[in-house]
Amino acid sequence: MLSLTLLSGCSTIQIIYNQADEVLYWWLDGYVDLTDKQKPLAKEMLRNLHQWHRQTQLPEYVLLLQKIRTQISKDIQPEQACSVIAEVQESLIAVLQHIEPEAGQFITQLKPEQLQNIRKKQEKLNKEWREDYLDVGDEKRLRQRTKQSLSRLEDFYGKLDAPQREVLKQWLSKSSFVPATSYEERLRRQNDAVQTFSRISQGNLSSVAAQTQLRAWVERSFFPPDEAFQKYSQALKQENCEGFAKLHNSTTRAQRERLAENLRNYENIFQNLVLKK
Repeated sequence: MLSLTLLSGCSTIQIIYNQADEVLYWWLDGYVDLTDKQKPLAKEMLRNLHQWHRQTQLPEYVLLLQKIRTQISKDIQPEQACSVIAEVQESLIAVLQHIEPEAGQFITQLKPEQLQNIRKKQEKLNKEWREDYLDVGDEKRLRQRTKQSLSRLEDFYGKLDAPQREVLKQWLSKSSFVPATSYEERLRRQNDAVQTFSRISQGNLSSVAAQTQLRAWVERSFFPPDEAFQKYSQALKQENCEGFAKLHNSTTRAQRERLAENLRNYENIFQNLVLKK
């Protein structure tokens, strides 16, 4: 259920998805500054990924949304929310694994200065992250997180009343989220990415070896090797599942019906996108 926050407006999804390969191309170019030689390879890689995703992943999204709709008319348990998160994660991993062969070939062409471009982009985004979560007081951070969460939840449920807002506030105020810990892991993942890309681009690796490096990197990204962070991450996940379940269970029949209708709209959008080739 927490994956609801990943969804954008209905019309926005249709527009962006139909142009997803072009959007991703400009995003990639913004990160590495593609050379003329790399541009055709990047476009072909993303075009193939887009076609595969439309044919194989969108139907899975429809099934997931249908599964959620069968649950939300009643109270839910934290385990149900966590189950949805796990399915979303599996879907993301499947996408990254599918693109491994072409991504490995593309990364072998990256130059040192392009890896430096990635570093600079990371530093810019890190500055913004620190401003939002690390370099602010506890009260301001809580207000920001509450405001963001409230906005997304009300997009789906409609306006939350005062007691429901209090449930959300209590959920977030009791969170074990530690900005410094999350930021440290953010830096680890970024460094791991650049180091992995550097080994592939400068190591004269075979296509199989490059894919092996990429698969190991994806594994470390989703399942961090540090045991202490694993426990911290699992605690946050469990808190969020419990918090969402408690909030959902406080909603009215009308709010749940509105949520179901919103999810049905997304189902229709994804079904239509599958048919549009």
